[in-house]
Amino acid sequence: MNIKRILPLILLFSISTVVSAQQIFLETGKTSSSFIYKNSQGVAFENLQATNHTFMTMGYRTQVFVEKLKTSLSIGYFGYGATGSDHTLEGILDWNINYLEVSGGLDYSLYAIKKTEFYLKGMLSTGFFIQGTQSLNNEIINLKNTDDFNKTMISFKTGAGVLHSVSKELSLYIQYLFGKSVNQANDNESLKIKSHNVGFGVLIELFNK
Repeated sequence: MNIKRILPLILLFSISTVVSAQQIFLETGKTSSSFIYKNSQGVAFENLQATNHTFMTMGYRTQVFVEKLKTSLSIGYFGYGATGSDHTLEGILDWNINYLEVSGGLDYSLYAIKKTEFYLKGMLSTGFFIQGTQSLNNEIINLKNTDDFNKTMISFKTGAGVLHSVSKELSLYIQYLFGKSVNQANDNESLKIKSHNVGFGVLIELFNK
C-alpha cells in the first residue's frame, strides 16, 4: 500500500467534508438576567431580581472531527440587567447594561428524528462593555467609567437546542443557554452576571455535498 498516494486522498476527503458542512447563522431572542453580588465582608445582596432583555447574534458554524460535532464563532449584541431594593438608600435600584460579545462554541448532536435534531451546546464568551446605566428612583448614573462594568466580561454558557431542516439550504432552530460570568468586581467584592437565554435562529448552508 502506497502511503504517499493515500495521504492526498485522505486530505482531499477531509477538506471536502469540512467545506460541505459550512453554515452561517442569524439568531435573536430574550435574556432573563440578574446579578450575584457580595460585598467585601462576604454578605450577599439578597433583594436583586431578574430583568428581561434582548439579544442579536450572527456567526459561522462548521463540522469538526466527526459529523455530529460542530464548532461555531459568533459576534452579538447582548443586554443584561437587574433590579432590587435597598433599605439603606430607601429606593429601587435598576441596572441596564449592554455588551458586544465574541463567542466560540461547540455543539454535539445527541440524536435525530427524520429532519429534527437534538443537540447539546457549550460556549465561551468575551464581552466588551458598550454602555449602561444604574438608576435610583429618578436619578440615573452612567456606568461607563465604573470598574465593575467597564471591563472585559468572561462568561461560560451551556444548554441544549432543537434544529429542524426545512430544506438542503435552510434550517431553523431554538435553543436555551444558561450563562454565568466570572467575577467582575475589584478588591474583595464579588459580582457575577447570570443569564437565561432563549434564542430563535436560522442556519444557511454555504455548500452542499
